[in-house]
Amino acid sequence: MMPRRLARAIAGVALGTGAVGSALYARGGGEAAKPPAGACHDWFAAPTYRREINSVRMLIPTMKRAFAAPGLSVAIAADGKLVWSQSCGFADLERRRTVTRTTQFRVGSVSKTLTAATVARLNQERRVDVDGDIRKYVPAFPRTGPAPTLRQLGGHLGGIRHYQGAEATNTQHYESLTDSLRVFINDPLLAPPGEEFHYSSYGFNLLGAAVETATGNEFAGAISGTLLTPLAMKRTSVGRPPLGGTHFYEVTGARRAVPAPRIDLSDRYPSGAFLSTADDLVRFGIGITNDAFLDAPSQALLFTSQRTRAGTRTGYGFGFESGESPAGRIAGHTGNVVGGTAFIFIHPRTRVVVAMVTNIGFVTAPTPPNLGGTPDPPQLAMPFIRRVLARR
Repeated sequence: MMPRRLARAIAGVALGTGAVGSALYARGGGEAAKPPAGACHDWFAAPTYRREINSVRMLIPTMKRAFAAPGLSVAIAADGKLVWSQSCGFADLERRRTVTRTTQFRVGSVSKTLTAATVARLNQERRVDVDGDIRKYVPAFPRTGPAPTLRQLGGHLGGIRHYQGAEATNTQHYESLTDSLRVFINDPLLAPPGEEFHYSSYGFNLLGAAVETATGNEFAGAISGTLLTPLAMKRTSVGRPPLGGTHFYEVTGARRAVPAPRIDLSDRYPSGAFLSTADDLVRFGIGITNDAFLDAPSQALLFTSQRTRAGTRTGYGFGFESGESPAGRIAGHTGNVVGGTAFIFIHPRTRVVVAMVTNIGFVTAPTPPNLGGTPDPPQLAMPFIRRVLARR
């Protein structure tokens, strides 16, 4: 689903692991005993950031109530290290199964950031060309007429349409990513590539197909080898049942959580079907702001707003919403899918990363929930950004 613009949220605010490093955690802190069922529980809290953690701790129950979420996890990194990890509520209401830091949630369109970072890494390795015609990688794309580049697809400038009708609640299973492309691939473009911003999950499906061609591997395996394994994201997957006993819910008009209807996400693996944890999304943010994994040009690709042919900034880079704040550039993405809501927020300069995952969505809600007054990602990030900047 189309995310809120994170750049707007921060506009008024005043001022790894695996192959890319070993110091994921800030010094000190530790894991506590098993919490009471459903209670909010700190899995890790760095003493050096106690003041900042305490300043945002009260926002988490407010966020949970705003979403009417049965369960929720939040994690925050500062200066490239995890400093706080907390979970609240239930992965399964009926069985009273508590959320833990390893409980997987659907992250919806946050999936786009993972696909985009994979393409950026492959581009860095010269295995794809982000400015190449998509037909070079996806032979099924129509041979006549204009075709977008990978860069344009990653910035929603490709002219590819988004979901129509009941497609957001798809129940049909597709045997392969290539097979799922037939839903839209022959439809006319909404605009010539580069001319207009049109948010499109299907455009990211084309990027996923390009990843398969470039790596010679099916999408899940390509993502694992290129991104998840190097960044030690052991609790992130696509196309598999969730780990941690997660049950998915949708919010009703009366603000109740009810079991989500069955859907099949094989129509959107690269764009909206990832499962992950808050801790893993923070590992991701730490990794892609590390020059050892993504160099400066690759990070600029992800986090710099693209422009239309007329020169208008779109507020969207490559898989990330992007904007400027008094504290410097910020980037991130939100996601809402049947049974899940999530966000990731990144301040590249201080390597502050905030991630939240829940097991409730509002795709099928008769009216979207009123999220007015809900804490925005920048509200969670700013105390940590200030702290890192003050120490430099």
